[in-house]
Amino acid sequence: MIATAKDGGITVQRYYFPIFHNGETQTDEVGELFGSAELAVQYGARVARDIASDPECDRGAGTVVIVVDAPGAEIARHRVGSVGGAKPRKLLHNGAP
Repeated sequence: MIATAKDGGITVQRYYFPIFHNGETQTDEVGELFGSAELAVQYGARVARDIASDPECDRGAGTVVIVVDAPGAEIARHRVGSVGGAKPRKLLHNGAP
C-alpha cells in the first residue's frame, strides 16, 4: 500500500516485520507506514534490539526480524542479538529492491 498523507503530501508505504524464530515465522499482518525504505530498515533494527533486550531472550536461537515492503519484497534482515545485525538488500535509486 502506498498512501499520500493529507497534511504535507508525503508519500508513505506500508512495511511489514515478520519474525523468524525457532524454525517458525510469526507474521506481521498490520505493518507500519514509513516515508522510505531506509526508515523501515532502521525500525526493523530497533525491533531486533528490543527483542534482544528482553532478559529471557535466547540470543543464540537465530531469531531474525525481516523487513518486507508492501509488494512483498524482502529488503532487510536483522539478526537478534548480533552487533550491527542488519543484512540490507541492495536498493535501487527509487527504493525498490
